[in-house]
Amino acid sequence: MSKLRRMDERVEDILGRMRDEDGYDYRYDHFKQSDAIPPPFIVYRRVAKSNFSADGVVYTHESGVDIEIYASTPDEMMDMMLKLEALLDADGLYYRRTADTVYLDSEDFYESLYEL
Repeated sequence: MSKLRRMDERVEDILGRMRDEDGYDYRYDHFKQSDAIPPPFIVYRRVAKSNFSADGVVYTHESGVDIEIYASTPDEMMDMMLKLEALLDADGLYYRRTADTVYLDSEDFYESLYEL
């Protein structure tokens, strides 16, 4: 649990820097309907991953964080991705972008997902 909390705190710090330096607002899990804002914005959440176990004993509990970034244009998305990746790299957090940036037609904006 402490590893997950530490990861949450590190992600919070990074997203706070992105908000303060570039104006990218963020929330845990989702924005409430009453708080909905236009892109760019970021959503993050804790996720469960597979534990490492053998012979019926759990040796490590694996947890992680997903970060979803949303932007109005491909250029804006690229700027957000470069900023996020630079901050994750500087903090020494392992991540992977899990899908190509996709256009969400029903929402009229772009999305990219990172797993930590």
